[in-house]
Amino acid sequence: MGKPSAKISPSILSADFADLGKDAARMWDYGAEWLHVDCMDGHFVPNLTIGPPVVASLRKRTNAFLDCHMMVSDPAFWVKEYGGIGADGFCFHLEAVAQVPPSEEDYVKVYS
Repeated sequence: MGKPSAKISPSILSADFADLGKDAARMWDYGAEWLHVDCMDGHFVPNLTIGPPVVASLRKRTNAFLDCHMMVSDPAFWVKEYGGIGADGFCFHLEAVAQVPPSEEDYVKVYS
């Protein structure tokens, strides 16, 4: 088995929020197939950033894979909401979950 290919996933946190769709399109034009979306809830981390309405609006403007970095207190709750509006992938901090599912099969049951 070979090495997995690298994915370039520019963070939209550094984009111009007044014209987020244009910046997303620019990154796509530069070859980025993924966009990194930092989702912070103001509880798990002190900052409050991109919420579901922004992700839903962004989904309408790009075909890029929306890679959501969930810096939130309850990832299971938020994954369901963000997934329902067009987010494609999620990563989260293990310390944010009360109990880590013991297997991939159990993880899919909890987060799908």
